Amino acid sequence: MRCSASSSRRARRRASPRRTGWSSAMPPIRRSTDGCPTGARPASRPSCAAASTCRRIGRSGITRPMAIGRASTARSRSGRWSPDMPPPPTRTLPVEVELALEVMPCQAMRRTYDGVGGPHPCAHFGEWGAFHSYDYRESGAPPAPGIVQNSIYAGKRPLVPEILSGCRKAPILAVGINPNLPGWTNGSRNAVHPYFEDTLQYAHHFRWRATEKLRIPMADFDALLGGREDGPYETRGLTRRGDAIPVEPAPVTMYHGYQSLLDALAERMGWADHQLAVGEDVAYANMVACGSARWTTRPVPGNPPMPVMGEAGARGIVKECFHDRRYFLRQMLQTLPRVVIIFSQTTADAFVVAMRDHFTKGDPRPGEPIANLLKREIRLSFGHTEDGEELDARIVFSPHASARQDEFAQARDAIVDHLAAEVTAGRLALNPETGHLARPRGGCLFCDNALYRIGDCAYRGELQPLAGAGVGVGAMADAPSGLSAERAEHQRLLAAFTREPDAMPDETPIQLFDDAAPSAPRLALRGKIVPMSGPPIERGTVYLHQGSIIDVREEGAAPPEGFETVAAVDTGGVIYPGLADLHNHLAYNILSLWWPTPKSSNRSQWLRKPGYKRAVGLPMEVIAGRQDLIKALIRYVEVKLLLGGVTSGQGMKSKYKSSDKLYPGLVRNFEASDDVDLTSIGHAIIDLKDRPEDIAKFRVSLSRGRKFFFHLSEGVDANAHGQFELLANNGLIQPALVGVHSLGLNAADYAALAAAGAAVVWSPFSNSVLYGQTLDVAALTGSGARFALGSDWTPSGSRNILQEIKVASLTAAAQGTPLPAQQLVRAVTSDAMAIAGWGDRLGQIRPGYYADLTILDEVDPDPYANLLRANESHVRMVIIAGHPRYGDRGLMAATGFDGPRTEPITVGGRDRLLNLEHPSSPLNHIGFAAARDALAAALADLPAARDATVFEPFDDGAALELDLDLQPPEPEWGEIGELADVTLPDSVPFDAATVIDDPAYWTTIDSIPHLPDFLKGPNGLRRFYT
Repeated sequence: MRCSASSSRRARRRASPRRTGWSSAMPPIRRSTDGCPTGARPASRPSCAAASTCRRIGRSGITRPMAIGRASTARSRSGRWSPDMPPPPTRTLPVEVELALEVMPCQAMRRTYDGVGGPHPCAHFGEWGAFHSYDYRESGAPPAPGIVQNSIYAGKRPLVPEILSGCRKAPILAVGINPNLPGWTNGSRNAVHPYFEDTLQYAHHFRWRATEKLRIPMADFDALLGGREDGPYETRGLTRRGDAIPVEPAPVTMYHGYQSLLDALAERMGWADHQLAVGEDVAYANMVACGSARWTTRPVPGNPPMPVMGEAGARGIVKECFHDRRYFLRQMLQTLPRVVIIFSQTTADAFVVAMRDHFTKGDPRPGEPIANLLKREIRLSFGHTEDGEELDARIVFSPHASARQDEFAQARDAIVDHLAAEVTAGRLALNPETGHLARPRGGCLFCDNALYRIGDCAYRGELQPLAGAGVGVGAMADAPSGLSAERAEHQRLLAAFTREPDAMPDETPIQLFDDAAPSAPRLALRGKIVPMSGPPIERGTVYLHQGSIIDVREEGAAPPEGFETVAAVDTGGVIYPGLADLHNHLAYNILSLWWPTPKSSNRSQWLRKPGYKRAVGLPMEVIAGRQDLIKALIRYVEVKLLLGGVTSGQGMKSKYKSSDKLYPGLVRNFEASDDVDLTSIGHAIIDLKDRPEDIAKFRVSLSRGRKFFFHLSEGVDANAHGQFELLANNGLIQPALVGVHSLGLNAADYAALAAAGAAVVWSPFSNSVLYGQTLDVAALTGSGARFALGSDWTPSGSRNILQEIKVASLTAAAQGTPLPAQQLVRAVTSDAMAIAGWGDRLGQIRPGYYADLTILDEVDPDPYANLLRANESHVRMVIIAGHPRYGDRGLMAATGFDGPRTEPITVGGRDRLLNLEHPSSPLNHIGFAAARDALAAALADLPAARDATVFEPFDDGAALELDLDLQPPEPEWGEIGELADVTLPDSVPFDAATVIDDPAYWTTIDSIPHLPDFLKGPNGLRRFYT
């Protein structure tokens, strides 16, 4: 016995009054008089609802459980359905059949539960209006394939969500973002859309739909319309529901584009007798099931105006359909196509982001033009069967075949080249018995199963289920154990594909030092040594092993034990302790210089400027919204530090999403250390409020046994100085305090800091860009207070510490208080490390200290002036924890760090290598060039980068979060209108990695109106870079 038809009568439906309201957006599953779906009978009294488990009579007459779709069974603990809950899986149906039962009623359920906490994001699709719809005249599945059947008018309805169209085991899968919407434009008003009340008809329609949809012939449509206006928001239908209507095929340009690829492939391969066809050899699916005329994360001009889902709405839709319900992914892993063709740039960007951790070849990047993606082979892994077969597909990117027909025509040969390559490799093959392409691995019972029958399967004999090599699909269908095994194998693939990251446990053991240190080899590095613990050594050797400095010896001295056979490497340069950048906001260091006009008096002024929100705040929200861009950003800014000679930096407070653990980074991070000898610092930016509870919290921060960095008196007015007064009046000037900026202080204030043992971090360039001046150098140095340098950030500060040290020297000289070069070098080495509390392990070159070194060319015989004069082109090598991380190609080769996993880079015309592999880094797969290109592309088209954020990968690896600590604050009364009008710009400039390779940088600096003249022009900062 087969389930074939509903028991309700068409006459009853024709006579029924028109349904209104969103609750009728999708029809219910057809039920018999006992309340069960037709063909099923209740497991017990009373009648079953959509979520019930029923019993169906199988072929042998034995009853077995049947669940009516996962979408209808989601319940909270209280027994109520929750729209935020992923539904539990059913276990008794083939995946392909389960999807048909779930997707068809999905929109009806979304709207039924709109009252739970407000409209569901998916209700957006109802905002597109209602469209002429049809149903089949006869009950049950039509007796023949095809979508042109005797039809009746079903009224004006919102669109039905779509499942995959075509054969579920078609070897080529075409993918778009979401279904299109004939009927929206004036020229397609006669389109009619399926609106079935019978699941069998729904399944039949999407199995046999190929290159056409349906429409009413225009003459008939005009006659039915009778000259009235028509459109998606007109509620009046063409005729009575249930009346017969004529229908005809409406060719779809996109689908005929698919067919042109099959015809071209057959011609290329000489398959004269082929039967290749869309629907049989190419199926098509969408990443989101519901249709619209456009994917509108932002407004699109039109008449009528297109409904806008917005970014938040898009995220909600994608979370529900793509991530939680996984309609697309479950279907793709059931189909297991040999080739996936991604149509359109929008879909390409979304697909690349969502699947990025599963690409095994070709490394596609979001935003990369389709023309570039077409030039190389790109492969995606679905996983492996239990019998060891690799399941993967070639991913081919294509222009949209209808919206960009000229581009598609130009790309057709390249697309066919990819298809032909799969034929040559044996992954695509023509089956001469069917005239169609051979089916990929995996079983399928979509057309004929224990629940329904919608037609014959022409490929049944060649299907090989996932569960068990050599087992035919017939055995799988006839034996419940075979079906269960196939389903279990599919679930295993799905679970593996969407696995939760397990690389970062919540509790991470403390490391004694950088966990790359134990693998650091024995190195003997010869050159001029500037130990910062004593006088320079004109010629000597530094001995390193396992991340530590073993010894420092003058030339001619015997090597220490264990280094007798280690050949010394002549660095040809000056060896310094690794440089420290003691103040930065590294997450922002992809943005170029921005300055307030006019200059500001305190931080709150420029933070609240609309121009700042537009140039800095909104672009960073886009970057922080995408995992791929977060990781690219971390990689880029870390390399930027290396290029400037920095081995330890402050200002990257990123953490793993699933943990409170901070990401320590490749460059040592003052705020995230697992080393028991390097205590992480505390850090606060926002002004302290004069409230008892805030004062108490601040006091606790100073008493935790670590240095506490606080943005102190950043500005030049009374408000800025008031912060110092608040600290002083409450006894908060203490040894742990490190006052970042400290711009608004006077001589007595600096003296108070010195007396308490507190310290200052000075950022002269950023101070000058934002406020037109910096602190009083004579007052600072005259007080005896310790100070270090910090480059702040690239939106208003230096690109690296080598630039900042030059600005500090020029500023001090301009104020009439020249600073000795040695004092400035201490401010980026030994003094800096001592101020951060790391002075017992870093900042000096001496035995027992960690092996962090910066090696520079000798451009001045005075080793301290040498560092002052050096720019990025003079950085010969940077070593962290005993590993050369960056350096001249020859020097990297001499130390044994020029292997295949290094990355070439050119700085100042010199060939260098990057060594970025680290045992605990989640970024080892991300190179510098790829990170740079991804970020540059994102900033060049911010709306596109933002729109891509709605799709995130299932398997996110070690997901990271950025702490954006300088975002615009919430507007105060009177600012709301001004700031609300600020919109995301189309693009913002991307900040280059170095100064030496960016000649346009000087034009920008010279254009800042309030920047002191001594920093401008050929005799200012620029002279160090020419």
